[in-house]
Amino acid sequence: MSVTHIVGVDPGLVHTGVVRMVFDPQHHEIIVEHEAVIGPNANSVVAWARESKIKPYWQAPTCFIEGYRPRSNFNTDKRMTQAVSNMHQALPGSKVLDNTGVKKVVRRQLMQLLGVWTFGTPTHHDDLRSAARIALLGMLKDEQTNQLLADVVRDHLAGDTWVVK
Repeated sequence: MSVTHIVGVDPGLVHTGVVRMVFDPQHHEIIVEHEAVIGPNANSVVAWARESKIKPYWQAPTCFIEGYRPRSNFNTDKRMTQAVSNMHQALPGSKVLDNTGVKKVVRRQLMQLLGVWTFGTPTHHDDLRSAARIALLGMLKDEQTNQLLADVVRDHLAGDTWVVK
């Protein structure tokens, strides 16, 4: 099984959370990186998603972006809707996902197992955790990456927990 490279994005007006998870089944490793981009800067998100401080990846990441639903005609609705649209256009092949009910599907225990529950970088609205959560939701919705997550959990339950770096 090959390496799987996933990026989750939580666009925001103050911070945009971006989280990379690289799953290496051969070595039972998960590499996690994160970035808190200032504002809804699509160019910075794209640059970060394509670059890495760790070994280069031979495949482009699969990107999942948290969608935004306008709420009560707040002043920020138009800017947030535009931010999501800009991220989606800047990341070809990315998928925008509705986050309704995501906390009931992507649970704390799974996020802790994968090393994406807490981050050392503070953000305005826990944007890094939200970015990781939307990435995992996207993985759960895809047959192959859902199987990969199932393998990680199954291995953990059998006492062979993957190493998170």
